[in-house]
Amino acid sequence: MYTHVIFDLDGTLLNTIDDLADAGNHVCAARGWPTHTVDAYKYMVGNGIPNLVRRFAPEGTGEEELAAALADFNAWYGLHKEDRTAPYPGVARAVAALKAAGVAVAVLSNKAHELAAPVVEHYFPGLFPRVQGALPGVPVKPDPTLLHRMMEEMGARPDTTLFVGDSNVDILTGKNGGLAACGVLWGFRTRQELEQAGADFLIDRPAQLVELVTGTALLEAGETARAAALLARGELVALPTETVYGLAADATQAQAVHANYEAKGRPDTKPLNVLVDGMAMVEQVCKEIPLDAYRLAEAFWPGPLTMILKGSGTLPDIVPAGGVTQGVRCPDHPATLAVLRALGRPLACPSANLSGHPSPKSADDVLTQLSGRIGAVLDGGACSVGVESTILDLTVTPHRILRQGGLSRGDIEAVVGPVE
Repeated sequence: MYTHVIFDLDGTLLNTIDDLADAGNHVCAARGWPTHTVDAYKYMVGNGIPNLVRRFAPEGTGEEELAAALADFNAWYGLHKEDRTAPYPGVARAVAALKAAGVAVAVLSNKAHELAAPVVEHYFPGLFPRVQGALPGVPVKPDPTLLHRMMEEMGARPDTTLFVGDSNVDILTGKNGGLAACGVLWGFRTRQELEQAGADFLIDRPAQLVELVTGTALLEAGETARAAALLARGELVALPTETVYGLAADATQAQAVHANYEAKGRPDTKPLNVLVDGMAMVEQVCKEIPLDAYRLAEAFWPGPLTMILKGSGTLPDIVPAGGVTQGVRCPDHPATLAVLRALGRPLACPSANLSGHPSPKSADDVLTQLSGRIGAVLDGGACSVGVESTILDLTVTPHRILRQGGLSRGDIEAVVGPVE
């Protein structure tokens, strides 16, 4: 796991190549020089704009003309640097997830500092507290001078800092600075170049960086099959519901359920409720189910109602903490219902927080508390209800509300009559 991540800018966070190419070709056309393709510019960038100008200029161009071309490039690019530039999809989400997990982030670019800092703030407002661009008289990447200066300011150690970029320049920057280096495959350069430069890691989606850095995977809402596969292997996955995010374990695997208690710091004397996809799954884990349970399920499931019923003893004793009752709920979230159906088994699922801490209402809330402790979090967005479910004990008559949550007493009594 890493405590600090330092990013390259162009080709890593931002797709700037079209605006850079347009600026370069504007200068070329104005001087009667040959213009270049966008793909050609991908191999000219990476060592700062002065070197870019030198590369797109005809061979043998004098220093005085290069200096004039650089001034023209900077003037034109300064006016048009946001015409076609855009963040790579998923980058901002991944960086926000890293920050939620407590990871410090920064940007180190060979773009001039007076350009780099405003560009980062424009496209990623408030996301990066520290941005460093090229400074006059200071060597640029892959020289590690500015990298080491930034690390010192951040209090970052080489063994827990990761450098992330899209080119051999970035990989060498990390290596020269004594860091592990991660190459991204969505940028300007090829896998072969990154491998030859000695990249320690290669990723093709920004979300993969969250798992690499924190040990907890950030899954998109549609990755329900992967979430189900992780659960089947006994791993823990935080899942979205309409109430709060829950920390799920396959309820049929005692070891996975034990890991759930450990991850939360929850006493194993406190029973766990389970998530189900409907009454057919309830019938697998409960017995002597009263008619009122079916009536309530018909009225309020999927939804914020947990019913306490008599357990059938088919689940490991650790789930009900040795008790004879079992709490069951069908959550109102399509992603989690899809996971339940793909797994085909109930999920032991308390709230995805450290015991005694606030219940999480977003994937980032989960990462803030549990990153590195669990296998993954399935990002289903913000919870629509935002409070825990109402718990109703149906093993007693009259039925008793044990916790008032997202479903009101009045709604329950309209279906089953008075409750305590």
